[in-house]
Amino acid sequence: MAFDINNPWFAGILGGAIGATLSGIALYFLSEHRKNKASETLVTTSLGNADRLLDNNMTEDALAIYNDLLKVVSSKKDVYGHINNKRGLCYYNLALAKDKEKNLSRAIQSYEEALKIYTVEHYPLGYAMTQHNLGAAYRTLAEVRDKGKNLSRAIQSFEKALKIRTIENYPLDYANTQNSLGNAYIRLAEVRDKEKNLSKAIQSYKQALKIRTIEHYPFKYANTQNNLGTAYRDLAEVRDKEINLSRAIQSYEEVLEIHTIEHYPLDYADTQICLGTAYSRLAEVRDKEKNLSRAIQSFEKALKIRTIENYPLDYAMAQNNLGNAYSDLAEVRDKEKNLSRAIQSFEKALKIRTIENYPLDYAQTQNNLGNAYSGLAEVRDKEINLSRAMQSYEESLKIYTVKDYPLLHNIVMSNMTNTKLRLKNN
Repeated sequence: MAFDINNPWFAGILGGAIGATLSGIALYFLSEHRKNKASETLVTTSLGNADRLLDNNMTEDALAIYNDLLKVVSSKKDVYGHINNKRGLCYYNLALAKDKEKNLSRAIQSYEEALKIYTVEHYPLGYAMTQHNLGAAYRTLAEVRDKGKNLSRAIQSFEKALKIRTIENYPLDYANTQNSLGNAYIRLAEVRDKEKNLSKAIQSYKQALKIRTIEHYPFKYANTQNNLGTAYRDLAEVRDKEINLSRAIQSYEEVLEIHTIEHYPLDYADTQICLGTAYSRLAEVRDKEKNLSRAIQSFEKALKIRTIENYPLDYAMAQNNLGNAYSDLAEVRDKEKNLSRAIQSFEKALKIRTIENYPLDYAQTQNNLGNAYSGLAEVRDKEINLSRAMQSYEESLKIYTVKDYPLLHNIVMSNMTNTKLRLKNN
């Protein structure tokens, strides 16, 4: 049977069929468009909810939403980068509370996924933000494993962030990343190239302080000055001891302009301990009596906040430092009185630094206590105090064994041998 396309009846049927098909196609695409719009709206709403939860420290709830979103969001879409960056922040926050290594590894994986979208060419700000976060994750992972390698990776990430976060265009972000970079360098100095890495840390902190001024960002100013002080203090162990300790002290005193006992008591106490340590070391170079007296004042100020009831570990550390300062001051004046004070401080520290809970700290303080008793024996009750010194050294050697700590073992054994000889010749 042949069809006559000129037949009005046939033309009507064909036209109707085509019209119906086109209508169906139009309706289908309209339906899909509405579904896509609805899906996009759902993603946007869910993402906003997750971001708000994260901002309010409801990390696990936020993470659950981000993980669900990744099941429906294409890895080629912009939002994929946003989700993975936020997901990385969630894992980073969790790592500070539990499963540190596992959660940091997940954070790093998330940031690296985000960087597949946030390229330096197409999303420079997202790229810089994610590189900064990645650097923070690597720096924290260095506390758990592969210290040198992970700190080097952290530094690379921070330096990549700084290619975008310039002082001219993004001054606050620039300062934040420079401060973080300094922190990475100061810790890398504990592993290798101490002088070089500390010098780089100092440069980074100085860059941060171009923006973090005391007038505009006082708390961040104090934070960076504190870091700078620590870098100078550590650099003093390598070169220019007097100069760098003096610079450290200047930085810590700048910090105390902000970290007052009234407004930031805990930070105040921490800075006083740092300041006291710097004065103690400076006393080895010049003005021994004056600088040791200043060190003692700083440690005593810290102990007004770091009490045994509220901060037992910090209390013990401050008491141990205070004891060392009194022992050194006894070499200059009031030998009996200052050694007696040193002994009191070491004994207070040992209330917290027990052999069961803090064996290394226990051994350190027992050796210090032994030295104080040995010095006191030169002034009074020679046999009694030498015997007490021997007891302290013996306690220290319970931890400082020749197998586990050969250098420290030899130091304590030398102290012990000298004490035995003095007892024998008594």
